[in-house]
Amino acid sequence: MLKNNISKTYFSLPYLTLPGIHPVDQIYIAKQCGFDGVGLRTLSQGWPSDRTNSLTCKDMFIAVQRALSETQMILFDIELGRVTDNVDVSSYEEDFARGAELGARFVTASVWTDNKTFAQQQFERMAQFASKYGMDLSLEFVPFSSIKSLKEALMWIQSLEASNVCVLIDLLHLYRSGYDNTILESIPENRMGCIHLCDGPGFIPPINHPDMIGVTRARRLYLGDGEIPVGEILSILKIPPYYAIELPNEDFIKEKGLIGHAKKCLETTKLYLRKLYSGVKDGSVQR
Repeated sequence: MLKNNISKTYFSLPYLTLPGIHPVDQIYIAKQCGFDGVGLRTLSQGWPSDRTNSLTCKDMFIAVQRALSETQMILFDIELGRVTDNVDVSSYEEDFARGAELGARFVTASVWTDNKTFAQQQFERMAQFASKYGMDLSLEFVPFSSIKSLKEALMWIQSLEASNVCVLIDLLHLYRSGYDNTILESIPENRMGCIHLCDGPGFIPPINHPDMIGVTRARRLYLGDGEIPVGEILSILKIPPYYAIELPNEDFIKEKGLIGHAKKCLETTKLYLRKLYSGVKDGSVQR
């Protein structure tokens, strides 16, 4: 598994940084910009406006398989396994199988129902599917979801029987949901999932404020350009299996284009980490 290889630091281009992009285009842009791989949104969210890029579609699977092979990109994860009242997670299993066939290491998941018993049953079911196909399930906490903080996520994971569940830490969500250094230090190494890198404004909006979702989905900032204590957080956290630079920003894309924005994401991240640690050489972070 990827998490056992700590000789190299990997950088992934996730879907939300270039929202709405076709998976094949995302793979080729990631290659052109110097990323090690991608995180693809292949699971339907069940929304009226949802355009699925499901790997259960034979043509889509073949196209993604060809793109990954030609670029030698890693498929780090597929997303988003949402636990919600109107979705049966059994519908995800075939996508899990196809993702694993393409080499996916993780499935990103989150919880959007307050029915705790139902949520745990469904999440355990997803974890079983992931394990069946040799993957880990990454639980992402989001301030406006049902699991709102790192503390809640770790408690949730401890309550599960599944051993293949880890916590995904998005720096914007971590900052907004509140944390302390003790809880950052307490994350077991075998429960450490990917870290979503980005920066953002210091203002922490109320849940119903438009900036709560607005910044999350369209106004994140390059590392070092915002007010999140990124350096303090990263200096405490264990090195993750990979970093995903999740940095959607509508203005940046309009100004720089998809490729320009993706390239800037990676360049600013490596520069920031180079300054924070002793160096970044050939994609590897030296602490």
